[in-house]
Amino acid sequence: MAFPNPSRMSPAVRRTFDIAVAVAVFAYNLPIQGTASPAALLVPIGLCLAYLLSRHRPGLAFVLVVAVAFVQPLVGLGLLVADVVVVLTLVRVAAARPWTVSIPAATVAAAWTLAVTVPTRHTDGLTPGDIGLFVAIVLVAWLVGALTRTRRLYVESLEERALQAERERETGTRIAVLDERARITRELHDVVSHGLSAIVLLSEGAASMADTDPDRARRAMLSVRDTGRHAMTEMRSMLSVLRSEDEASDPQPTLAGLEDLLNLSRTVGVPVTLRVEGTPRSLTAGTELVIYRVVQEALTNVRKHAGPVETVEVGMRWTGDGVAVSVTDDGRGRDTATGGLGVIGMRERVEAVGGSLTAEPADHGFVVHAWIPVPA
Repeated sequence: MAFPNPSRMSPAVRRTFDIAVAVAVFAYNLPIQGTASPAALLVPIGLCLAYLLSRHRPGLAFVLVVAVAFVQPLVGLGLLVADVVVVLTLVRVAAARPWTVSIPAATVAAAWTLAVTVPTRHTDGLTPGDIGLFVAIVLVAWLVGALTRTRRLYVESLEERALQAERERETGTRIAVLDERARITRELHDVVSHGLSAIVLLSEGAASMADTDPDRARRAMLSVRDTGRHAMTEMRSMLSVLRSEDEASDPQPTLAGLEDLLNLSRTVGVPVTLRVEGTPRSLTAGTELVIYRVVQEALTNVRKHAGPVETVEVGMRWTGDGVAVSVTDDGRGRDTATGGLGVIGMRERVEAVGGSLTAEPADHGFVVHAWIPVPA
C-alpha cells in the first residue's frame, strides 16, 4: 500500500498525520529508552511536541528541536529513537526555506550528531563508520528537502509561465479583434457617409416638391426611409468601435469584383469555380463587402495552408431570408489550426451584420461557411 502524500491532504488531515507521526515516534521510543530518569521521558516529549510545529513554522520548530536535542548529552543521554524528528524537521526546513537558511540548519544538525555520538561511542558500541552514517543521514535529509523545494519552485514557475502565456494569448486575441473592428469601421465609413448625404439630398428635393409634385415628393421620402434604414443597420454593426480620424477611406470592393478575385486565384494556380444557387437579391454595400472579404480571406488561406489542391469551390446559395457563402477545398488544410487571426477577422465581419461563420476541417480538405441574413 502506498504511503500517503501529506502535500495532497487537507489541512485537518495534515495535522492528524503530523500528530500520528509524533505519537508513533514517542510510542516506539518509550519501550526502547524506558523511563529510567525524568530526562529520558521529558526529552522525547519535547522533541515530539516541537515537531508538531514543523509544517507551518519549520524554522521555529527546528530551533526548538535542536535546543531539546542538545540537552541530551548534557543530561547523560545518548542517541534516542525520538531523535529521528531532528531529521524530519530538517527536511521541512530545507523544503520551505532557501539554501542560505537550510545549509546552516544542516550544519547545526550535523554538529549535534557528532556532539551526541562521539562522547558515547565506546559505551554505545559505535564505530567511526556508524558515526559517519548518522552524519550522512543528516546530509541526505537536507538534500531531500532542498530537492523538494527546487521541484516545487520549478512547478510553480511552469504554472506561472502557463498563466502568462494564456494572458498573452487572450491579449493578442483582443488586440486582433479590436484591430479588425477598426478596419471594419473604416471600410463602412464610406457607405454610411454616402447614405447620410443621400438622405440630406433626398429630403431637400422632397421639401422643394412637396407643393408642386406631391407624388414625386412621396417617392423621395420613401427613398429617404429605405436609405436611412440601411444606414442605421450599418451604424448598429459598428457598435462602439471608433474610427481613426486621420486615415482616409479607400473605395471598397463589391460582389461585382468577385469574378476578378477568383481570376486572381486562378492566375496563381488555384483552380476556383463559382456555384450560385437561387435568385440573387439586392444587398447593402456593407454586406457585399463582408461577403467579398470572407471569400478573399478564405482563398488566401487556401493558398497558404491547403497545399496542392485539385478543386476549390466558392458557393453562394440564396434563400428567402439570406445568403449562404462557402469556400471548400480538397487540400491538406484540415490539418491546420482553425483559430488564427484570419478566421477571427472573418467571424467578426460576419457577426457585425448579424450572421455567423464556421471554419473547420471537412472529409477531404477544409470548408469555410458563412450565413448572412438579408432582410426582405
